Amino acid sequence: MKVLILGAKGNLGQAMVEVYHGHEVSAWDRAELDITDPDAVTQKITELAPELIINCAAYNAVDKAEEDRAIADQINGYAVGFVAKAAAQIGATIVHYSTGQIFDGGNSGGYNENDKPCPVNAYGMSKFMGEIELQNSTENFYLIRTCWLYGKPAVGPDAAVGGAKKSFTDIMLEMAKEGKPINAVSNEFGNPTYVVDLAQATRALIEQQKPFGIYHLVNSGTASRYDWAQEIFAIKGISPELNSVEGRFFERRAKRPKYEVLNNNNFIQLRPWTEALREYLA
Repeated sequence: MKVLILGAKGNLGQAMVEVYHGHEVSAWDRAELDITDPDAVTQKITELAPELIINCAAYNAVDKAEEDRAIADQINGYAVGFVAKAAAQIGATIVHYSTGQIFDGGNSGGYNENDKPCPVNAYGMSKFMGEIELQNSTENFYLIRTCWLYGKPAVGPDAAVGGAKKSFTDIMLEMAKEGKPINAVSNEFGNPTYVVDLAQATRALIEQQKPFGIYHLVNSGTASRYDWAQEIFAIKGISPELNSVEGRFFERRAKRPKYEVLNNNNFIQLRPWTEALREYLA
């Protein structure tokens, strides 16, 4: 299969490239294609003519998006439409990733695939815009929402627009190594998700020819970032000073949904987040 992976140097993009090893893969980052340039998108994707396009490119700086709304909207919103339209023109399937931050966070039971989005910050709004652009541009799409990704750090000067280069897991380990007291939020919840598991589940979804539409792919189980940090340190056998704080402890420009938890009702369940984390930290 001829596969195009966009955002290939990012956290998820690298995992996707590895998962599709053995296929005819074009791994593009911003140096190869500026996805916010509609003419370039149409020209280059038409010339390449992939059968499958996996869009891992994203603006992920949640707080910075409050002041960089136009940039976030371009990358997470309009650009998705450009890529999806190009995919439709050549009859390609497109995979695009979204987030639990398209929801308002008021549902402690988590969010299902057909729940109505209601973003509470600029980042979430930009990602929701991308969902709309995708669905208005092609029928042959897999819209995959996921949550709290971690894995091999992004590489390259623009692997993570907005500076979101390191995952929470790696940041916690760095802070522990530096001997700093660590404050982690205990009243906001999500699904810590290993990018390797997400990449493998994405490939399985496509190979099993599941119906096009919306899927929630996250590691099983729910945690706060405080829970996540506790598990990281327990696995590594270290005991830094770790304090439980509420979200309001941090001065953050963007409001965060209390519950980013996603329920996977449409596909196989991924393994528990604690098991995936142990593998990553082994």
